[in-house]
Amino acid sequence: MRASAFIKTAHPKKEIKVDISAFRRILEEGWWGQCKIHGHRAQIHLSANPAEKCLAFNRHGQLHAKELDTEIITELRRILDLQKGWSAIEAEWLKPEKKLFLFDYIKANDVILATLGYEERYQLLPRAYLSPHIATLAVLRTAEDCMAVIRDPAAHIEGLLFKSRFSQGFSNHSMIRCRKSATRLQ
Repeated sequence: MRASAFIKTAHPKKEIKVDISAFRRILEEGWWGQCKIHGHRAQIHLSANPAEKCLAFNRHGQLHAKELDTEIITELRRILDLQKGWSAIEAEWLKPEKKLFLFDYIKANDVILATLGYEERYQLLPRAYLSPHIATLAVLRTAEDCMAVIRDPAAHIEGLLFKSRFSQGFSNHSMIRCRKSATRLQ
């Protein structure tokens, strides 16, 4: 079996300012909010065959110089439904902390999920598990929840991403970012 190839996915090009009324409007339009983690973007490809090497691509399609830690790969194999071929998820990787924050499922058992909207792909992500290395980012449905993320002082929380629930595929126009900063919060 040959290795799984990088899949070009969305990278947000548009940005909104920190503004609770803007958050309300975008959520009322049917978008979902999610915490934006300040880590290393990782598109992780796992084969159903555990003898195949796990691949972790950066957002430019090159393999990360550092390989995923064995503990992370073990946890991914435990929580994902790997039945045949290759599957791919997208995550933010905090390398020193050995932590992954999952946010999208883009290939499942050799099928690229480009015909599905984000809501359908998100439903495929595992959410009922305990792991010291992996967390699935929650969906934020209220402006108040979005503001709580913006106010969170944790260094690895960069801000918010808003994602179109129904846009099929991996379009750059299906995501809008909102970065928190000290000047915007005053």
